[in-house]
Amino acid sequence: MINLDKLNRMKFLKLFPRLLLLTLASLSMLTSCNQRVKKLKSPPRYNFSEVFTHKLDLKLKEISGIVWSKERGEFIAHNDESGKLFFLDKETKFIKAEFSFAGKGDYEDIAIAKGVIYVLKSNGTITKIIQDSSGKMKSVEAGKIGLSGINDFESMYFDDIRNALIIICKNCAMDDKSTVSAFAFYPDSTGFDETPVFKINADEVRSLAPQKSSKLQPSAAAIHPVLNKLFIISSPSNQLIMADRDGNPESVFHLSKKLFPQPEGITFKNNGDMYISNEGVTSKGTLLKFIYKL
Repeated sequence: MINLDKLNRMKFLKLFPRLLLLTLASLSMLTSCNQRVKKLKSPPRYNFSEVFTHKLDLKLKEISGIVWSKERGEFIAHNDESGKLFFLDKETKFIKAEFSFAGKGDYEDIAIAKGVIYVLKSNGTITKIIQDSSGKMKSVEAGKIGLSGINDFESMYFDDIRNALIIICKNCAMDDKSTVSAFAFYPDSTGFDETPVFKINADEVRSLAPQKSSKLQPSAAAIHPVLNKLFIISSPSNQLIMADRDGNPESVFHLSKKLFPQPEGITFKNNGDMYISNEGVTSKGTLLKFIYKL
């Protein structure tokens, strides 16, 4: 008579080594997958996983600069290639009005100094937008930095302590692979100072970065109104750098391509809420809101 229990035990013993190998292989794959998943860190009091996304009008598909105007209570933006300002509703982000300040060109960033709007061109030319008492606007060239060699600028912000507009090199002839220079433009007095107001140590940014990346190439910058820190976006290297007002890096955060396909602008509301604009790579441009948590 056949003993079925004994037969089943023998079959199990023969299969056991194979089952054990399959189990160990599965566990190894799961462990490997978990090791590859990296949780992206966010700047202090923000959470990159909690984002409010506004899709912008197609006129702003190539949005290059964004600034919050506390005086006007609205956002002001421009795109990369046309000399137009777009005034956006603070809630819906719909275009409320437009103003043509110049012809076609390579316009990179926008800033507000004491209620006056300034736009930066990639060659270092700054255009000033003047509004009279009747509300009519006109534009004038405020100044152009006179550096030798080929120079490319994409970042400009207002420093209320220095009482100056600060423009940061993306690629400047005077810089090497370890240095990124910043220059001051004093709108109420001397204009451009061609001696760097500070220099950013790109090697230090690289050492602080959570993962390997290309050289720091600033695309936008703004002073945080609560933390009193300088926030710099480097789109080519997918980074957000937090530094002191003299450009000394303190922290570096990775900007994922999924959330930040092409970040080109940054601005803050007075309460610290952060807004980052993305050019539309395959569709519309976007404006991302990150709440500042007390």
